[in-house]
Amino acid sequence: MSEIAPAAPKEPARRFNWLAAALIVSLAVNLLVIGAAAARYYAGSAPERYQGMGQMQIIPRKFLGEMERERKMELFGVFRDYRPTFRDGRRAMREDILAIASALEAEPYDGEKLKQAVARFSGRGAELAATGGEAALALIGKLTPGERKLLATHIRLREDRGREGRKQKPEEP
Repeated sequence: MSEIAPAAPKEPARRFNWLAAALIVSLAVNLLVIGAAAARYYAGSAPERYQGMGQMQIIPRKFLGEMERERKMELFGVFRDYRPTFRDGRRAMREDILAIASALEAEPYDGEKLKQAVARFSGRGAELAATGGEAALALIGKLTPGERKLLATHIRLREDRGREGRKQKPEEP
């Protein structure tokens, strides 16, 4: 008689181990966070921008960050007073930029029209910078002697950080 060989027992299907996958993902996220924290520590804080707070380029943000909340809110009143002027000036500058784009696309090209649009844009930028200077003077007029010295320190620190950033870039011949 012929014997039929019994079928080999089937190996149970291997189940996906969700716990192992979760641990691997958790490890990856933790390494990413640790790497980001280490990079921030070694690189230091981001360089401070000169632009901001409605074109008041003279006043560093970190200066206001060191003040008490009540005093800071009092000084922010100067920013609020100048906000409409800055907003209108920036809106007009956007319109000037669109006028430049239109002059560039115009057929036939009119160099004089482009020149006028660029002059309006440049003049508007100068007006905003002058208004920012006025606002800075208004804010500085409200400072105590100690706050003025603190402001001077922050301005020097910002300038020194900017100079260090320029030193790191290779100089062109």
